[in-house]
Amino acid sequence: MYELYKDDLPVPQPLAARVVRSGLLYRGDLITRRIPKARSIAELLSVAAPVPWDAVGRCVRRFHDAGVWHADLNAHNVLLDAEGRVHLVDFDRSGHRSGATGWKQANLTRLRRSLDKLTQGRLEAAAWSSLLDGYRAGG
Repeated sequence: MYELYKDDLPVPQPLAARVVRSGLLYRGDLITRRIPKARSIAELLSVAAPVPWDAVGRCVRRFHDAGVWHADLNAHNVLLDAEGRVHLVDFDRSGHRSGATGWKQANLTRLRRSLDKLTQGRLEAAAWSSLLDGYRAGG
């Protein structure tokens, strides 16, 4: 998380971290700075609030361009702050990828499944199209 923050990617500022190892297992704790007045896309969809889909696409693209694979890219882990800036959270099990681009498409597909689940398959085609336009335009 610190590396992502240091690279100026839109993630919460990490404040403290701890890893406790026990044989082959570990437990990790992370404390981050709260993003003021942030709301997840899931929350925004539940109250029919507008979502800047193109900005979401540009944000995801920034991470992909940096080689960051988000293991759990879903509508609950994409936040918008009070100024409408998009942030990604929950990087547990995430990592860096390079080379082939199949992982990028798989990440987008995971996000689409999450959105379809929340909207019961009724996500407007224009919304997803706008997200993809933002993604193609880049961060």
